[in-house]
Amino acid sequence: MLRIALLLLILIIILVAAYLPKFRRALGMMLLVLMGATGFIIWQDTREWELEFQRIPIAQAQLSNMIVRPGLNSRSFVVTGRLQNAAQSFTLLSATLQVTIEDCHITTCEIVGQEDVEISMEIHPNQTRDFSMTIPFPTMPKIIGEARWRYEILKVRAR
Repeated sequence: MLRIALLLLILIIILVAAYLPKFRRALGMMLLVLMGATGFIIWQDTREWELEFQRIPIAQAQLSNMIVRPGLNSRSFVVTGRLQNAAQSFTLLSATLQVTIEDCHITTCEIVGQEDVEISMEIHPNQTRDFSMTIPFPTMPKIIGEARWRYEILKVRAR
């Protein structure tokens, strides 16, 4: 309904501008002001988005109790764990993890799978939340030795 109303308003403005030359000048000024305001809003939003990744140092987001079990097929796994927000004043909105699978033989380990995943959940200051996610590893070969898992937090978003 709102879209139809906006389209009708735009159509009326175009028709009025076609018949009234004085209105064309005012319409041009209005369009310039609207474009400037839109550009300013987009700039502010981009700046705010960048600041969200700088509010909490990565060291203040901590993983614990990480458990892996097989997923629905041989190339996916269900990873569960606990994410803690140790920050004093900001709410954690998401964390990007790098999950790595290593195939370890006697003394050497070889990386056979590595994926970046995002955990999206709201965690208030000094609180912890459990999470569970299925992570696909589409190009992972069959593990011959022992599977070893590593987890690293790459970035944290907060407000």
